[in-house]
Amino acid sequence: MNISEYEEMYKLESFYWWFVARRRLLDSLVSVVAREFERPVILDVGCGTGINFSVLGKRGRTFCSDSSEDALRFSKSRGIEDLVRSEVESLPFSSAAFDIVTALDMLEHVDDDLAALKELLRVTNEGGVLVITVPAYGFLWSEHDEALHHRRRYAASELRNKLTNIGFEVERISYYITFLFFPILFVRFLQSVTKTSIHAKTSHVILPKWLNSLLIAILGFERFLLKWINFPFGVSIVCLARKRVKS
Repeated sequence: MNISEYEEMYKLESFYWWFVARRRLLDSLVSVVAREFERPVILDVGCGTGINFSVLGKRGRTFCSDSSEDALRFSKSRGIEDLVRSEVESLPFSSAAFDIVTALDMLEHVDDDLAALKELLRVTNEGGVLVITVPAYGFLWSEHDEALHHRRRYAASELRNKLTNIGFEVERISYYITFLFFPILFVRFLQSVTKTSIHAKTSHVILPKWLNSLLIAILGFERFLLKWINFPFGVSIVCLARKRVKS
């Protein structure tokens, strides 16, 4: 991404509804997974500006990697020490080094997502868990995707098949941001028919404080329901996949 996009993320991530909701979802998922390990070693691949370290660092020793020097500079400003610059397809870590690996809205950025997933599998310990989120549905493609240099969006079945075929066992996969699906679909449609700018821009819009808080609360209710159900559609996909233990 461009440095301007990282700068915008860095400013928004602490309060903007989408980032806050995803971070709280991550916290709820990792808090459960981390109980399986005495002191888990965690890798956040495609860490961006490092905001998720505030969640992951509480659960175990956490390493953060990103291919962008700009992203790592923002991460360093948050006080993160274990930072590595690397492409996801060639991570500079030994095999089976991590108990928990996170890839949060990262996979859609790489040219070869299968190569990336194989590398994530390699660095995950046997019995370890990959926590992954990706944007859903190609028909939701918009200027926002172009601005963030996305290569694709996913269906849950496609992500499940790719993970299973390379050696993960998918334990949980669900769509997310379901209650806001139709409003977001409508906004994306309006943006596509009214677009006049030459350069793609993200769709982050600063909302009134009450509305921003309302959206966080709605997604908090979704997060609560996710303890028991999987959603059949949504704007994003969240998945927990475990590396198979060799017999």
